[in-house]
Amino acid sequence: RTRRIALSEDALELVAARFRALGDRARLKILNTLMGGERSVTEIVNETGLSQTGVSRNLGLLRREGLVGRRADGNRALYRIVDPTVERLCGIVCAALTEHLEVELDALRGDVV
Repeated sequence: RTRRIALSEDALELVAARFRALGDRARLKILNTLMGGERSVTEIVNETGLSQTGVSRNLGLLRREGLVGRRADGNRALYRIVDPTVERLCGIVCAALTEHLEVELDALRGDVV
């Protein structure tokens, strides 16, 4: 059993900001792409289908939240995930979602006559 930690109002706001950063479909697409390794903005745009402006704006937010890092490579910037909890959290959520959907599917199959 996990021990409950009493969070201050400031700590709760930090946690909420992290979840807001992760709670956007476009940012999840970007993070999913970066789980495959470092990418430039152009590569992220090509792989996600998002606009260059949208990718740049979302990468800025992800950097401010400490989820993504950037390094210069000649005249371009490469982005990568720097917070290892991102991949673990996505794995936890995807596994729980898969389990939930399997239960729902089993329930539907049981009702089919």
